[in-house]
Amino acid sequence: MTVFTNKMHEIAHLTTQLSMLKPSSLVGQEQVPSQDTVDTVQISAEAMKQQILDQARTEVLAQIRNTR
Repeated sequence: MTVFTNKMHEIAHLTTQLSMLKPSSLVGQEQVPSQDTVDTVQISAEAMKQQILDQARTEVLAQIRNTR
């Protein structure tokens, strides 16, 4: 892994913050988004079909690439 010198301060700050957290505070916490932060998007039936086809195409291509 390459770490550039301009990012060293950010990495050190993040590492310090993570080291100060108690492991017990991280275990058992479920992050459930509140109703205020959840956006509901409705798409048309045609868009839903296109999304399913795109997802299926992506999965099939991934499987083909993995079998080579």
